[in-house]
Amino acid sequence: MSKLFGTDGIRGTVNAHPMTSRIAMDVAVAAGHVFRQGLKHRPTVLIAKDTRLSGYQMEPAMVSGFTSAGWDVLLLGPMPTPAVAALTRSMRADLGVMLSASHNPYHDNGIKLFGPQGYKLSDAVEAQIEASVARMANEGPDFALAEPDKLGRVRRLDGAAGRYMELVKASFPDDLRLDGLQVAVDCAHGAAYRIAPRMLYELGADVIELGVEPDGLNINRDCGATAPEALRRKVAEVGADIGL
Repeated sequence: MSKLFGTDGIRGTVNAHPMTSRIAMDVAVAAGHVFRQGLKHRPTVLIAKDTRLSGYQMEPAMVSGFTSAGWDVLLLGPMPTPAVAALTRSMRADLGVMLSASHNPYHDNGIKLFGPQGYKLSDAVEAQIEASVARMANEGPDFALAEPDKLGRVRRLDGAAGRYMELVKASFPDDLRLDGLQVAVDCAHGAAYRIAPRMLYELGADVIELGVEPDGLNINRDCGATAPEALRRKVAEVGADIGL
C-alpha cells in the first residue's frame, strides 16, 4: 500500500486511493487501537466535516471504524477545522477527526486527526496508524476488535457551534467590540458558512455574507482563498472596511 499521510493528513479524490470508504474505516480502526493503549476509560472521538457531498460517505465509514474499536463517537456536523482541535481539548475527548480537503474542489476530501490536546499527530504516530492500515489490508487486524456488548455508541453533539463560538469569543478582549465596522466575509460555501457571519455579528460588526449557500458541490467554486475576486469586488462595491 502506498503512503497515506501527507503534509496535512490524508487527502485525495473521493472513491480513488487513498480516499475510499474502506480506507477511512480502517484508519479509524487503526487510530482507535493506537490511541486506546493505556487508557483506563471508555474513549471518545469527535468527528466533524465540511460541506462536501462526500462527507455523507466518509463520516459513516469513520463512525463504523471507531465504534467497532469500542469508541464512543460525537458528531459535530459541519464545523471549521480549528473547531475540532479546540473542542477535542475542551471536552476532554481522546481524539478528533476533521473530514475536509480545505481549499480543494468538492471532488476531493481528506482526513485530519487531532490528539487529545488538540494538536495534529506526530509523524511517528501517523506511521503507526499507516502501518496498521497496511496490515489490515493484507491480513486483517492484528488486534482484537470490541466485543458485541462493548461496541461504541454514537450521538450528535447539540450546540457544538455555540460551544466553539464561545471559546473563540473568549479570546477577544472584553472591552473591544466591532461596532461600526462593516465586514464582508466569504465563507466559500464551506464549513464556517454559519459560524463566521454569526460570530462577527455577535461581536458587533455589520456583516455582509458571501459563499453561505453550500449545496455539496459548490465549495470553493469561484470563491474562497483561491478565488478572492468576488470578495474584492464586494468590498469595493459596498465600501466595506475589510474583507475576510
